[in-house]
Amino acid sequence: MATRTERLRKAVAARLKSVVAVCVNLQNPHNVAAILRTCEALGLLEVYVVEEDVPFRPAPQVSQGAERWVRILRFRRGEAAFAALRAQGFRILAATPSGELPVEALPGEAPLALAFGNEVAGVPPNLLAQCDGTFRIPMWGLVESLNVSVAAGISLYFAVRARRQALGQAGDLTPAEQEALLAEYILEGKTSLPKAGAAELPPS
Repeated sequence: MATRTERLRKAVAARLKSVVAVCVNLQNPHNVAAILRTCEALGLLEVYVVEEDVPFRPAPQVSQGAERWVRILRFRRGEAAFAALRAQGFRILAATPSGELPVEALPGEAPLALAFGNEVAGVPPNLLAQCDGTFRIPMWGLVESLNVSVAAGISLYFAVRARRQALGQAGDLTPAEQEALLAEYILEGKTSLPKAGAAELPPS
């Protein structure tokens, strides 16, 4: 059986910094927590959170401690979050019911951020206008939309699969980044603080 350090090292080796979920004004704590849990399970390093209208409060009974292993970057304004992503070379696509790209066609050749909007209003028009495009999940049933956490899970799965295929490997951290993250995870594993493994930016 693998030791705890070996399990952590394996997880670190598969971490992706070039696929990011952007949660914009999500109001249901269960949805927020489910997205965090999905991101951790898929090996994402970071989640961007925009809190213009709604504070970020994931439900711990749903997240199952995922916030300990995913870096949560929090912003007061969506424009600041998008600017930070663009500075790192990310392409930003928003999830909409009538998006231009089907989810199966999400590109994996370059860093990609997927924006998921409020459960009722979606991604605000001002932020939608700043995106590089939109995508949709094709639907064949009678309901008009999916729960946002379900939509995020489906979309992020396709995004990380495409990215890993393009990279030819599971993760994209440099050796130095992997060692730093491993040290962070080992420290997190020795403490009961729920958010010691999450990194936050000052609100913008």
